[in-house]
Amino acid sequence: MSRFFVTLDNIVWSNPIIFLILGSAVFFTVMLKGVQIRNIKHQVQLLFGASDSEAGISPFATFCTVIGYRVGTANVAGVAVAIFSGGPGAVFWMLVTSILDTAISYAECSLGQCYKIKQDGEYRGGAYYYIERGLGLKPVAIIYAVLTFICVPILTVAPHAFSITSGFKNSLGISQYITGAIIAVLLFIVISGGIKRIAKTAELIVPFMTIGFILMTVIVMIMRIKEIPAAFGLIISSAFGANALFGGLLGTAVLWGVKRSVNSSGAGMGEAVPAASATECSHPGVQGLVNSFSVYIDVFVCICTAIIIILTDCFNVQDSAGKLIYISSSSVDVAGGYAEVGIAWTQEALNSIFPGGIGATLLAFFLFFFAFTTLLNYYYQGETAIAYILYKQSAKTRKRAIWALRVVMPLIFFYFAVQSASTSFASGEVGVGLMVWFNVIVLLIMSPTIKKIHDDYTAQRKAGIEKPVFNPKKLGIKNADLWMEINADKIAEEEK
Repeated sequence: MSRFFVTLDNIVWSNPIIFLILGSAVFFTVMLKGVQIRNIKHQVQLLFGASDSEAGISPFATFCTVIGYRVGTANVAGVAVAIFSGGPGAVFWMLVTSILDTAISYAECSLGQCYKIKQDGEYRGGAYYYIERGLGLKPVAIIYAVLTFICVPILTVAPHAFSITSGFKNSLGISQYITGAIIAVLLFIVISGGIKRIAKTAELIVPFMTIGFILMTVIVMIMRIKEIPAAFGLIISSAFGANALFGGLLGTAVLWGVKRSVNSSGAGMGEAVPAASATECSHPGVQGLVNSFSVYIDVFVCICTAIIIILTDCFNVQDSAGKLIYISSSSVDVAGGYAEVGIAWTQEALNSIFPGGIGATLLAFFLFFFAFTTLLNYYYQGETAIAYILYKQSAKTRKRAIWALRVVMPLIFFYFAVQSASTSFASGEVGVGLMVWFNVIVLLIMSPTIKKIHDDYTAQRKAGIEKPVFNPKKLGIKNADLWMEINADKIAEEEK
């Protein structure tokens, strides 16, 4: 099974997908006039612009939910894997890709809001909704919904499950079976409450876990302040093939930088769209801006991990043939391969700063929060996919199917929690890659609609309207009728 997933992963993540991601990221950045760069102040303001409603959650709750999804174990384990396979230069390309990818995040989240529906008293949206309602391709939408259901709450769970249980095993010696069982139970308790409980949980956990991890990185930088210039110089020189040791890894560095960026942030996968679509707001552009900002938080956490690993010299690097070309000089376990690539490297790095194994223990708890909040979002994507697939069925049938997922997903988590690292990471990569191919191509086809949403929001803001109102009929956007109901009063005032 491990060999199967690794082989499929290599096929899905070949050069064409890299060109697709980078090309579309540049395209949307240019088309939307750098929307992700020129609106940062406004993006922050929008986080606190509205409150929950019976049908939707607030922008801040959505932001925390999406951050909880984006900031996962890939921000720690995945960064180590990228450095191992692509060298320190992969970190630079991860940053560049993430900045560009924020435009894709704007595109998919604003589009998800545009075509959302109200079902069983809640707002629902996702890539399958805009594929059907925006392109009229229901068969394709159903395929994507099925793909989402298989890839997200099943396959993509794998790396997070393994990373969190191995983290506690390495730091505290707790069996992966015990950790896996406890987290599976906690997962069931939260997801059984639906999007409202998921959002409230994210609001409580996300600020603490993100700020805490950043503060831990600052401590490492202070303790290794003399090595900072050399570390950043190594990243830059390796990124452009100028480093004598890592010069041959230029192409690999770009590949792994893009791969880790997409896998970590999820921009382009359509994974953030369901949560973004569940938000109460007056214009799809709001969620486009809010959720594109969340990508910055995600990549910042990735950079923090890279800084911790590189400053403490707790990393090895292999070439394309699998031969080690750099071996850690500060950690015997990393150098000898006793510390497995991923979480263990970061734990070794932190243990070199914090005495008595405190660093590894701290990281294990951060990983718990990172993985747990990500898994909550994975569940919700599965729930939304089920709701779409069973749209014409009764509410009772949908409810039963959703409860089945609430029971099965924790069991899937437990299964992957005790599997090997190669199986866990490769299966997750395959799921990400397949969804990227589907979603990014759809976004490119629907780029005229995305531009209409962006231009309308921007024009209203320039006209002095503090809270722009979305009127799809005025823009010639069909099958977005829910907005005529949401903004009925405001639209009526405009037409007087």
